[in-house]
Amino acid sequence: MRNLLALLLLIAVAPLCAADPVAADSSTVRLADYFIKTPINEADPKLVSPFLALDVQTLPKRLREKALAKQLAIQALLKLHDTKKKGNWLQPVGGCTAESFVKPLKDIPAYAMAGYVPLTEEELKYIMDKTHCTELDLGCQFTFTIFFDKKKPRRLMLHQNDPIDALAAESHGPHGQTNFFGTGLTCQH
Repeated sequence: MRNLLALLLLIAVAPLCAADPVAADSSTVRLADYFIKTPINEADPKLVSPFLALDVQTLPKRLREKALAKQLAIQALLKLHDTKKKGNWLQPVGGCTAESFVKPLKDIPAYAMAGYVPLTEEELKYIMDKTHCTELDLGCQFTFTIFFDKKKPRRLMLHQNDPIDALAAESHGPHGQTNFFGTGLTCQH
């Protein structure tokens, strides 16, 4: 009888434990609101790390998508900054796996708000041929992101400020001309 009572009590309490994450405090909401309203280049650099560390699911619903988009935009810029510091000859990144840049299709709107643009399979092939980079290299070194769900075709995106986006545009233009504005990036294997 005691076991039955304990089981019933556990069943009654379980949904309460699985509720939404703890709501963000007012300072966290103000931080998110600050980053949503402030252009990235005008934001206080000291606040970037705390903003990137906050869990957007704890924010009020009206702020979640915008805060996530701003986090994604900042992460993209930081990734591009780190890649640019490495120079034109890129070595494989240790510890990076496809899981870090393969996302579910439902995340596309947030990435679009963050400045990511669609990339076609043909553009991807052109970029890979020109840079000698694999999909893993592009996802680990740049902002290349794959959106995928079972039984649906994958969709590809790249941040609009990514230097390899210039190669995607070049894939549509005339070939054989001198390219003064090429990225010159090459992956080494």
